[in-house]
Amino acid sequence: MKFTCKTINLKEGISKVERIVSKQTTLPILGNILISSEKGRLVLAATNLEIAIKVYIGAKIEKEGSITIPARIIGGFLNTIKDEVVSGELEGAELKITTENHKIKIKGIDAKDFPIIPDVPDEPFFSIQSKKINKAISGVLVSVAHNDTRQELNGVLMKFKNKGITLASTDSFRLTEIDIKGIKVIDETNFETFKEKKNSIIIPALALMEVQRIARDEEINVIIEQNQLFISTSETKIVSRLINGNYPEYKQVLPKKFDIELEVEKEKLTNAVKIASLVTNSQNGEVNFKNTKELDALLITAQSMDSGDNLSEIPTKIKGSEFEILFNCRFILEGLASVLFDSEKVLIKLNKQKSPVMFKKIKAKGEIDESFSYIIMPIVKS
Repeated sequence: MKFTCKTINLKEGISKVERIVSKQTTLPILGNILISSEKGRLVLAATNLEIAIKVYIGAKIEKEGSITIPARIIGGFLNTIKDEVVSGELEGAELKITTENHKIKIKGIDAKDFPIIPDVPDEPFFSIQSKKINKAISGVLVSVAHNDTRQELNGVLMKFKNKGITLASTDSFRLTEIDIKGIKVIDETNFETFKEKKNSIIIPALALMEVQRIARDEEINVIIEQNQLFISTSETKIVSRLINGNYPEYKQVLPKKFDIELEVEKEKLTNAVKIASLVTNSQNGEVNFKNTKELDALLITAQSMDSGDNLSEIPTKIKGSEFEILFNCRFILEGLASVLFDSEKVLIKLNKQKSPVMFKKIKAKGEIDESFSYIIMPIVKS
């Protein structure tokens, strides 16, 4: 193998694949990046056996070939140099990389020992604009569980609807759900057949993080086949195993109606909760929300024996009766920081009997964004 390409292109390609390189030492080749050539382009690939990524970059290919080399070394080298052009040449079991001012030989492992990455099927089920899906991913990742014994909670539910999809995640304490319209169904027959058999899948959170990282302003193609998710753009292909299991029927625990509604400015609410978080020291980071008949305002308080106490009063439009409810401050702050809450005002919907509390975005013209919900379970004292 012999190639020449721009350093910036190779550097960007390596950065896209090296994040999923496996750290396990039992299979050293999983710590390597596969470098090969295909149809006049340089191909970079990495896998941890759960997720695989291929990146195609423009290069001048003088001789075909392939090898795997440690991600740590090639990544570190490219991050250090400032040369505009880089050349690579395979010499036995080593890849010699040369620039105007630097030269390095990296010992590799034969490419035939690298795990086979399945080819992406030719005809995608549907496509979607990356900006649309990336924004949804940012919001839904907020409430994904991490290392939960219930594997399904470590992923994101994707439900298929007519010309749209729904993404949902929960860690049992909070839930995010967003409806996405405007997907472009390409292989209608296979897509409808798949939906009849299975109208939802559970995608590992890491796979969606990688989609978010690699996708530019372009269309993303999606295929599901043999318990695998295939996602491709013009320059990148991702293959991920799906999570087996049954996702919680979260709709069943959501209230059918809410008796109390609060319309509040997001910035004022966020600042008040941040102040309250400074003095709460309990494991749950408890902050108290309440109102009174005398004040048309939301009162946010917190206290601890060690740190003190606080009171913030926020002007609020309130419909319904008096209430008092406890929240984990982190859940509120992380939710409001989501890109999905890109508005000046927030609607909070709750009931007095300490059922799940729903946060909605109020759009610029005062309309409620019904496509997106962020739900938090309040803290209930025994």
